[in-house]
Amino acid sequence: MLDAYRALNFLVGQSSVDPNRVAVVGFSQGAMLALLSVERGEIERSAKEKFRAAVGFYPPCRGIKGEMTVPSLILIGELDDWTPATECRNLAEGRDDWGISREKNKGFPIEIIVYPDAYHGFDVPNFATPVKVLGHHLEFNEAARDQSVDALRKFLYATIGGKEKQP
Repeated sequence: MLDAYRALNFLVGQSSVDPNRVAVVGFSQGAMLALLSVERGEIERSAKEKFRAAVGFYPPCRGIKGEMTVPSLILIGELDDWTPATECRNLAEGRDDWGISREKNKGFPIEIIVYPDAYHGFDVPNFATPVKVLGHHLEFNEAARDQSVDALRKFLYATIGGKEKQP
């Protein structure tokens, strides 16, 4: 998380970057770190610069409290056996199995999109032929990838980019 804030500090120091339009995006464990970076806590509180949105592609959601300081989006496959969609649904709905969920109406809501026929790594074309990694199924899903790119674009336009571009 400290690296994410170091990168943010570097970016906002660039004349071509609007500090009000920087989001943090991550994949798998990086997605968990992206979400933790904007969860209310000591690191987020003490950071001078702030992220304006967060996006996580198939993050491990268990153990994240969910009191987000910015709009957040989770994109995950229903068939993901590495980072289960159920745990991310619980997070988005403000509950978990550890008793650390956020209090109702605290922080920004977490939006979640679950792709029904998608596994972990659904956006990685190298997994067009499914593989097992550490016992987990990884498989590319072109439809889920394309839908997630559209969802990411719409979310970022809505949160940090102003109005969505018209065709």
